[in-house]
Amino acid sequence: MEALRGIDLDLPRSRFTAIMGPSGSGKSTLMHCLAGLDQAGGGTVTVAGIELGSLDDDALTVFRRRHVGFVFQSFNLLPMLTAEQNILLPLELGGGRIDEAVRERARTLAETIGVADRLGHRPAELSGGQQQRVAIARALVTQPDLVFADEPTGNLDSTASAEVLEHLRRSVRELGQTVVMVTHDRDAAAHADDVITMADGRIA
Repeated sequence: MEALRGIDLDLPRSRFTAIMGPSGSGKSTLMHCLAGLDQAGGGTVTVAGIELGSLDDDALTVFRRRHVGFVFQSFNLLPMLTAEQNILLPLELGGGRIDEAVRERARTLAETIGVADRLGHRPAELSGGQQQRVAIARALVTQPDLVFADEPTGNLDSTASAEVLEHLRRSVRELGQTVVMVTHDRDAAAHADDVITMADGRIA
């Protein structure tokens, strides 16, 4: 059975794109293929000039580390680390040097995202909305070509959801990021520049 069929899609740089559809429509599978988490059975997927089908597992890991950021519904923050340490974690895992310039970049991101005053706090001391904002800053700190947000407001109340979506928009508008959000929520999709609707593995 084909999860995706006849997809022909070009995602513009420095835009906020929402991919909508009900469960089983193929939107998460599409995101996984675009992010290099799954390999397409046919056709090509090219991100930042790199054809993902030509990469082996090790090269795909390096690709994701250098070019892709992720924001998940469940936040995925490490509870023993402060907000600042969680934000810097992708750089440490990538073997990067955490110097003062890098820390300043993280602080600037935290200020843009709205959690600059919470950097010394651990996740348990943050609200759900604050935790998700830290997760957004973590996704942006490596300066990726593409940021994927997978149902980023699914665990948030309406007020926190609106704040998180506005921060995603600001990351596009003020930082020039390219954000692709997978959602089934029409209100969330309304914050995007472009909306793609999927049904039965196709773009509707």
